[in-house]
Amino acid sequence: MYYSYYKRNYPKDVLVYIEEFDKQSGIVLFDFIDSNEYFLFNEIINGQSSLDFPSMILLTNYKKRTIRENTIYSIKPKTIEAWSNQISSNIENSNSFLIGNTIDVSKNEDEIFISSVSLNDFLDWQLHYYMYGRGDNSNITIDRIGKLSVTIRNVGQGNWNEINFDDEKKIVYDAGAPMNASRKDVIKIIGDRNTIYNTSKPILILSHWDKDHYHGLLGMDDSELKNNFSAFICRDRVPNLTSRKLFSRLDKALGHNNIYSIPADNRSTRGGPTFLRNLNSLNNQIVVYNSQYHKDRNISGIVLSVKTNKRSIVLPGDAHYEQISRDILGSLNYKHHHSLVVPHHGGKAGKYVYNNPNNMTLDQAIISVGANRYGHPNSSNIRALRKSNFSIHQTNIKSRDITINL
Repeated sequence: MYYSYYKRNYPKDVLVYIEEFDKQSGIVLFDFIDSNEYFLFNEIINGQSSLDFPSMILLTNYKKRTIRENTIYSIKPKTIEAWSNQISSNIENSNSFLIGNTIDVSKNEDEIFISSVSLNDFLDWQLHYYMYGRGDNSNITIDRIGKLSVTIRNVGQGNWNEINFDDEKKIVYDAGAPMNASRKDVIKIIGDRNTIYNTSKPILILSHWDKDHYHGLLGMDDSELKNNFSAFICRDRVPNLTSRKLFSRLDKALGHNNIYSIPADNRSTRGGPTFLRNLNSLNNQIVVYNSQYHKDRNISGIVLSVKTNKRSIVLPGDAHYEQISRDILGSLNYKHHHSLVVPHHGGKAGKYVYNNPNNMTLDQAIISVGANRYGHPNSSNIRALRKSNFSIHQTNIKSRDITINL
């Protein structure tokens, strides 16, 4: 059912966006599609409705029907009313930058997520594409001169990478932290980066709007965001209230002219493969790849390759192996050593395909991973990577950041 029809017929229902669903552990994490739905939710429970507080809701002991991630669902007012006694009216005491409340739904007798709701084209643009047209990415300078290296930060079950020139951090690719990280944990992960970035003024590139790729940014206040980064490159499609608020903060901190929101390319055939396309010259040391639109944000993000004459590394975010193999490796077909930051923390990233175009020597596969309930890294992926002659390095085993000198 389309949004406009649904809201006309069920104006009191609250529309939420499913960020994460794990049937085995009974976990659902949802956010609101915009501030109107967030305020409606809080009006029903007579709770705190300030946008200054985290808005995501974590449901535990969920045993109802299977729901889909990256999908909008409706919740009836009577269901929300039943949660009122679990929801603190003092949300400012939340120990998370991400999650405002945790609700045990083991006693819910009825279904919670009643109907999935689709956006029509106009509302899709209104709710998701309001960032379109900010900045001109042709004006941004990615390449620099100097000794090149890449650091994969030890942030647990998240993604945070840095590209360094002469040991000075000039590009930050994702700044994530685990979903369940406390405020204290996130501040510890940030560590000395506020001081370091204040000096080096890196460009911030977000692969896609998943919480484990931007959670660390929520732990930086507005002045830190302003002082830490010189520009921000991101996908122009924001899925929920949390990402919308973060984008607005970065937009205000850095200024419109330093925000580069990139729309996904159109797909020629629905249901076919999702391709990557280079946005700058393949001769550059750092090549930025744009993906085509897909409902799965993992395969519709921004991907980087970094290379010198002797070494290269791909920073894929959560892109699939097939995308990297098909659309990136061909441009790296010269004699050198090649490394990979393993996509999706070693978890599901499509069928393992990594076709060496003959001239590369596969070197290190680095997995940014921590304690998790998903079984990351997947043992079959580890075996496949080793069979391809990668040596495996995990941040949680090294217990430190891993730097690859190029």
